[in-house]
Formats: sequence, C-alpha cells, structure tokens
Amino acid sequence: MDSYIDKIGKLKIFKNFSKAELMKIFGNVRYSIKKFSKGSLIYTSGEKVEKLMILIEGEVITEMVDFNGKILEVERMKSPDILASALLFSKDNFLPVDVLAVKDVAILYIEKEDLIRLFQSNNVLLLSFLEDIGEKFQFVTAKLRVNAFHTIREKITMYLLNLYNQQNKSNELTIPLTLEELANLFGVTRPSLSRAFSQMQKEGLFVKNGDKIILRKLKT
Repeated sequence: MDSYIDKIGKLKIFKNFSKAELMKIFGNVRYSIKKFSKGSLIYTSGEKVEKLMILIEGEVITEMVDFNGKILEVERMKSPDILASALLFSKDNFLPVDVLAVKDVAILYIEKEDLIRLFQSNNVLLLSFLEDIGEKFQFVTAKLRVNAFHTIREKITMYLLNLYNQQNKSNELTIPLTLEELANLFGVTRPSLSRAFSQMQKEGLFVKNGDKIILRKLKT
C-alpha cells in the first residue's frame, strides 16, 4: 500500500486527507489489489459492481457496442481514478460497458461494507465521494449532449457555447480538457479534431492559443 498511497491521495474523494490519515483509513478496511496486463479485457458488459474499484496504475478505456455492431469508446480513464462509482450503490449495479486495459493496470478494491462504515464515521469522505459521482454524471451528460450533433464543427460549436454560458459569458474561454480528452468526449480522432479547430480558426470564428480560446463568432 505504501507505494500507492501518494497516488490515492490525488483522488478527489481523498483530497482532504493527509498521508497519515489515508494510511489509517486503509489500515481499517479490507482491500485487495489486482493487476492486469496491457490489452486485457478487465470487465465485460453485464458484470456486477460489488466493490469500490480504484484505478491506481495504468490506463483503461470503456467501450460499448451499438445496434449496428459498431464499437464506441465511451471514456478513457488514467490513474488515479475511480471506476463505476455510481453503480456501486445502484439497485441495478451492472456495468453497461466493457473495460479494457490500454496499459498495464493495477486496481485496488475496497469492500462495499467497509466503505459504508467509513462513510458513516466520516462525513467529509462521504461528501467528497458524492461530489465525485456528480462530476462524473456531468461528464456523461455533456458527452450525450455533444454527441447529439453529427459533425465535428457542430460538436465544437456546442461545446464552446456551453463553456461560454458556464464561464460568465466571457468571450475568452478556458478549455478544461486536453485535446485528447476532447476527442474522447466528441467520439472522434484527435487528428480530425485538431484539423477542425484549425479550419474554424482560419475562418475567423475564434483564436485558439493552448487551452485559451477567444471567440469571434460561431456557426456550424
């Protein structure tokens, strides 16, 4: 555990705890660590989520198959992160996606009963956990909203308009995601997204500099 505790401390649900406090927490819960090699199918759609799963090493992608048999990448997650946290306390706690290892992966599991006991004795941890679930729900909602549009230009425009409304309707926006994360959100390749950004900038719709964008005008 000592070798992973610093990574675990970077998780949002443990952000308010010192290293000593985290060591004490994990000294009082049942946990196990399982490793998976690159390319492994870690979980398949339909499996039950019965323990808290913390990705403490590596990177995974979640995928699902649409009605036409096309494989869709839903999310790409890098350590440290929590997998399927909302499903743990759901009545229908079945994974809707396949989980695959992009790199060698290590996952730490905490027993559900022990997690409940921690929540009962520590309101700060409970609130942090709920906040994390809320943020993940917002990400999924944003992805569904963006993917309702067909072209990459439409997805970019919708995303920037949402940022505009969230960031006090300022024409200077800060994009909180990397280009790779945006590509995953939009369900497109990174090169295609980069080309679309470049073309829209050439047309004078905005000026992009790193994670900063100054809006001029937007159209799809």
